[in-house]
Amino acid sequence: MNRRRSRNGMDAQAVLETALVIPILLLLVCNFIALMVQVTVQQQMDAAVALAAESRFQAPNQAFDYAGARCCPDPRCCGVSSNGASLATGGIPTGCRYAAETFYGTMQSYEKLLRWKTGPLCVTGGDSAGSAALGGAIPYAQSPANANVTCDVGSIGPDGVNHRGFLDHAFNPPRGLYAVTCDATARIDFSQTPLAWGVLWTPTIHAHAEALPPPFRQ
Repeated sequence: MNRRRSRNGMDAQAVLETALVIPILLLLVCNFIALMVQVTVQQQMDAAVALAAESRFQAPNQAFDYAGARCCPDPRCCGVSSNGASLATGGIPTGCRYAAETFYGTMQSYEKLLRWKTGPLCVTGGDSAGSAALGGAIPYAQSPANANVTCDVGSIGPDGVNHRGFLDHAFNPPRGLYAVTCDATARIDFSQTPLAWGVLWTPTIHAHAEALPPPFRQ
């Protein structure tokens, strides 16, 4: 009789310990998976922003999009903007459209997880020595304002006006060197995934890339 009671007590203790340990293990597993997802998304965003900055140089400095031009008219090409519509790129440098199409084309795998911080697609006049947001850059007059990526692009307009790009003082000081920069920021939202019950944080990730033009463009 005493042996049976002892065994029943041990069984009850084992059940209690299991009930306490399993939720903790599941919580650790969920957060480990969430951390791996964050690392993967960050890597993909870094690649997308870097490729976007580099793709700008496929367009001539004097190339501006015609009125009515749109970024990604076909969603199968490179996705759509955060408001569900293609971005109107008429009147801005063609290089900005190339950058946007490259970025959206790369950032497709985790779109449902991301809550983007939107901003102007194409800006001009940034400066690494500036203290204002975007280093003092201002959007092009016709730039879409709801893009998931912002690129600082210099170009020569159809009217001959020289729109300065991002001036990086780290190169060839004190004159500096004009470069192309692209930035993107988003929050990873796990609330719509099976990880929601165990992941209580929404990390914010940011990617920044800078591309130097070929020597003949300087």
